[in-house]
Amino acid sequence: MATVAQVLNAALKRILVQGAAVDLDPEEYQDAIFAMNNYMLALDAQGVTLGYTVVNNLAQTVTVPTGALRGLIANVAIECAPDYNGIVSPQLEVAAADGLNTMRLIGQRMGATRFPSTLPMGSGNEGQVGSGWLSHFYPDEEAAILAETTGAIGLEEGTDAAAGGP
Repeated sequence: MATVAQVLNAALKRILVQGAAVDLDPEEYQDAIFAMNNYMLALDAQGVTLGYTVVNNLAQTVTVPTGALRGLIANVAIECAPDYNGIVSPQLEVAAADGLNTMRLIGQRMGATRFPSTLPMGSGNEGQVGSGWLSHFYPDEEAAILAETTGAIGLEEGTDAAAGGP
């Protein structure tokens, strides 16, 4: 696993803030640490759970899967660029977008598929007494299916209510 210093050094080099032979003072890294914490907490709030733990010094370990480091470095570089007057190259933008896609793949978990109780199972699924398959429809799980993590469900486009109708 990488340390905070390794991640931030790589990020700041990507925006041409830090040269290979020049190190920044630990105090100069505080803005970058703050930006990295905020970026990773925002990803977590969006449902991209990578196991990131908030850090506060350069010696700490960055607790994300190794596959997420490229995206973390590129995206933190872009987050920090305005603070350090850094240069965001087109190649860095591409690396950040690719890295974010990878982080989303790693950090999002898909739940098991559930079917509504109005969906028929099909013929031949009745089974025998005691098998649990006496109904031709799936069990009622409508509330669980309709619930979203935010607790709100948006209307689909093209519906009367979405168009401002009753």
